[in-house]
Amino acid sequence: MYSDQILPAAKAQVGQRRVEKIDVSGAVSSWNPAYLKTAIEKSDSAPAQTNDPDGIRAVVSSTLGRQAKRVSVQETRDGTLTR
Repeated sequence: MYSDQILPAAKAQVGQRRVEKIDVSGAVSSWNPAYLKTAIEKSDSAPAQTNDPDGIRAVVSSTLGRQAKRVSVQETRDGTLTR
């Protein structure tokens, strides 16, 4: 799955059901929030890596149509987006 397909796929799975919490865990310090809107895997000029957990939270909450306070963003040691 390309990076810009992750959130639409999650939204399709959840639909209109109630969501208590969204946990974004992974290589937060090396992701740019734009990666979740633009397929970096197919891009010739991917946006620079940034450490922007608030930006990731904003993109996730707006794309999924949920309140930002329901989204937690945390770095994991292995550096892989896990959930």
